[in-house]
Amino acid sequence: MANNHDLESKMEEKQKTKLRNLKVRDIFAFSWAHWRKHPIHLASATVFMCLATLMDIAIPVYSGKIVDGLATGGVTGKEAALWAVAMFAGLSLMHHLLRVAGLYFWANMACDIMKKIVNDGIYKVSRFSTDWHANSFAGSTIRKITRGKWAFDAFGDTLYMGLFPALMVVTGITILQALHWPVMGLVFLVTSIVYIVVSTLLAIHYVAPKNREFVDQDSKVGAVLADTITCNSVVKAFGSEELEDKTVRKSTTKWRTTIYQLWMRGVHTDMIQSLMLTVMLFVVFSLAIHYWSIGKATIGDFSFVMSSYFMVYGYIRGIGQQIRHLQKSINEMEDVVEFASQDLGISDKENAKDLIVPKGGIAFNNVTFKYDNQHDAVYNALSVQIKPGEKLGLVGHSGSGKSTFVKLLQRLYDIDEGQIIVDGQDISDVTQSSLRQEMSIVPQDPILFHRSLADNIAYGRQDASLDEIKQAAKLANASLFIDSLPEGYETMVGERGVKLSGGERQRVAIARAILADKPILILDEATSSLDSITESLIQEAIENLMEGRTTIMIAHRLSTIQKADRILVFDKGKIIEEGTHSELIKIADGQYKELFDKQVMGLTETKVA
Repeated sequence: MANNHDLESKMEEKQKTKLRNLKVRDIFAFSWAHWRKHPIHLASATVFMCLATLMDIAIPVYSGKIVDGLATGGVTGKEAALWAVAMFAGLSLMHHLLRVAGLYFWANMACDIMKKIVNDGIYKVSRFSTDWHANSFAGSTIRKITRGKWAFDAFGDTLYMGLFPALMVVTGITILQALHWPVMGLVFLVTSIVYIVVSTLLAIHYVAPKNREFVDQDSKVGAVLADTITCNSVVKAFGSEELEDKTVRKSTTKWRTTIYQLWMRGVHTDMIQSLMLTVMLFVVFSLAIHYWSIGKATIGDFSFVMSSYFMVYGYIRGIGQQIRHLQKSINEMEDVVEFASQDLGISDKENAKDLIVPKGGIAFNNVTFKYDNQHDAVYNALSVQIKPGEKLGLVGHSGSGKSTFVKLLQRLYDIDEGQIIVDGQDISDVTQSSLRQEMSIVPQDPILFHRSLADNIAYGRQDASLDEIKQAAKLANASLFIDSLPEGYETMVGERGVKLSGGERQRVAIARAILADKPILILDEATSSLDSITESLIQEAIENLMEGRTTIMIAHRLSTIQKADRILVFDKGKIIEEGTHSELIKIADGQYKELFDKQVMGLTETKVA
């Protein structure tokens, strides 16, 4: 438990360091990069909102004229009042119509951008390195992307519908008051600036730190929930529902404490802002009454000041809230902005070409490689030549380097030195997608999509017909259980294929590889989850699948590679033995013979990842 706690603390510190390195200008730059791609919508929305706000600014002028008209009395006063009412109503109507027109363009643009943020987020995350995914919670990542999408919406709305018109109103009202009474204009200006500055400082230095902490806790809650739900079979196997309840409660308790503290800071900020607005009201109204008392203002002038104050009050009170919302959305956008700016880890060269594999020859030339989290290198100048169509078996104890061999061939990691060549092409010079599309892989623990059996089998060849899918399933011995299902090939397999047994999932994976029909085949003990009867039935299909293809077999059960053209025995990243099964079995003190004898005698089962 102590180790888990230390790991969690390190992850939290790493997260905080990352967020500290991300500047507010990065959020604005990210948003502007999206907005500028919609120039017509952005310009139209801006123009309409400016016009709508100008209509609002002019309204207090006519509220004062209404009162002056009524105070004058008679026919002249009545006409003046009615004319002012008509203008008041017209300005109000135009304000709403223009605002709606602006929102139409803004909403249309925002929807497109939010869709793109999700698409871009998934695009980037799906191309991050294997190490990145190994160190990230899927639930947390999903939460960050979806939360970032809505945060962008809130960020844009806050600027467009909140701060932008509010600053226009404060500026416009200040100018109107200054033109009438310079001192009154100065009072509006100073009190508004003080309010905005104080509100901004409170948002940035008082509310924002706690909001950032809340965002981090919110992501952790999502990660814990996803981890608990996806591992439900393990929870049930150990009867650990109460243990998981405690884990979730611990996470949600931290979340609850953080959000309560955040909300209280919002309450305190609101109290300070209300106090400042009250002081502003007292100063503005007192000054207006003073002007009236000395005969420099009419009742209509006082109404003009009062209407102006309540309009400014409504807008700048909103400024305080908008600044808090802006800061909140900035915090919640940080992760998607980080995704957008983060290096892929393993990336294609700018001029990378598609891999062409006419034969399937593979060469490791003096390859040196070390994992980032390990002190010693896995390989030091490793060289291996694999002929086109050769069936190669990889054998060795855990950590000997077999799985790393396949990962480097797929370019899940970049090597430190040397070259990996496929049919004369350096894999670092070709696109990763084209490289991996030339390989069929049957892993030891297949992962299926929560889609139909037909969709899963055809995943490597989307244009396959149902007849071709059924033929592949038949060759993989998967049709035996599929045909017995009520919905057959349309059966949904559940998340990660949870509705199927391990053997059924593996047969689907083999069918997927058969249908994909790629020149390079990788088998990570493709029959490890099958019973002996099913294994014997499927072995012939696998042998047919290997025909004419360069095949690399990671062997856990040595019986599966006895017919390999060549077997490499790995130990600590080095090839210590090489040959066919019949050749290796004759080496008296050889590691292969030792492993084989133990399995034949039933003393142990050697399983190596």
